[in-house]
Amino acid sequence: MESNLLEGLLDLEEEFYKEGYDLGAADGAQAGYTEGSVFAVEKGFEKFIELGRLYGKALVWSQRLAEPGLSKTRELLQVESQLFSEKEDAHLKPPTCKEMPSFPPSSRLAKNIDTLLELVDPASLLMQNTEEAVTDVDERVKGAIIKAKLIQRALGEREDPSDIHPDARDSQTQNSGDGTGSIEDISSLKIHH
Repeated sequence: MESNLLEGLLDLEEEFYKEGYDLGAADGAQAGYTEGSVFAVEKGFEKFIELGRLYGKALVWSQRLAEPGLSKTRELLQVESQLFSEKEDAHLKPPTCKEMPSFPPSSRLAKNIDTLLELVDPASLLMQNTEEAVTDVDERVKGAIIKAKLIQRALGEREDPSDIHPDARDSQTQNSGDGTGSIEDISSLKIHH
């Protein structure tokens, strides 16, 4: 009789285990879907913020080209200028870019700026939630960042740390001579003549 009682207790423990496991799996699936959705929105927002930042830089660089015939994006900029002039409350108008110093004429620079504008053009971005669209956006962000750095170096501009997304600031490496005291840091060396 005692063995029947113990078998019932063992069966009871297995039933509770299975019931708890099933409830936990259902709750976990729901929580995982919710957390995954929030994560996807956050990451998508970060990528599109970066694309927008690069798009703005490319538009300004394109406006600052010395010769209007060098850039294929003049028509796009003229359309945007018309849109700005139609809005009464526009804060930054393209004529503001004309007050900045122009770049020396360079077909290579114009080509790089045009390529950057093609990469970050909002009208050409895929907005579906598919693997192909996500991969396309990721590749375009990486390519645009590289192209923007190339343009900045060609123009002699430095990357403004306040211009970078806070998450990206931490991943940047420090240059030599930056006062960190690392083995590559030569800023503390004194030159003796």
